[in-house]
Amino acid sequence: MTTKETFWERKNKLNDDFVVLGSVANPATVEQITAYEKSSGYVFSEDVKDFLITFGTLLFEVKEEVWRRPKVYDVMPAWKFGYGFFVYGLSMDEDTPAWMTYEEKNQEALEYKEKTLGQMFFKKTGNGYRAYANNGVITIEHDKYDETDIEVFEGNIYDFLIAEIDKLEEDYLEYINEKASI
Repeated sequence: MTTKETFWERKNKLNDDFVVLGSVANPATVEQITAYEKSSGYVFSEDVKDFLITFGTLLFEVKEEVWRRPKVYDVMPAWKFGYGFFVYGLSMDEDTPAWMTYEEKNQEALEYKEKTLGQMFFKKTGNGYRAYANNGVITIEHDKYDETDIEVFEGNIYDFLIAEIDKLEEDYLEYINEKASI
């Protein structure tokens, strides 16, 4: 299984066209995680707890001056909406926006499902691709309205996040190459 150090090394290989923000300076505490598990009923694996204690929340995206943000009613291939992703979590940082926290993401998930696949911890920009964690299982939901379009991810949270960084970087290269050929 991948470690946080390997994950952070992969993050550091991204070029200057990428921005990574988060609550690394004031991530979650063990007490905060325990209280959230108790109140939510979710059970987080050791790797998820390690992520929360080390990083809290993270946002990965390609800078806006590099990857133009889609406007309302833009019609384009779905991957072009995916200029980044959010890794939701818990944090002691008072400046962490509520929309980056587990509490708000759990409420969002419950708005369209009576029972969620776990705690929503990941969402790609521009589409319904989300991931949930509960009891050591990461479940990917490709379409929040299609309960059959899910898959279980084999690996821990760091394996998952590295795979998502790889996908984001591939899409970024395709976007840059397409833009250069115009």
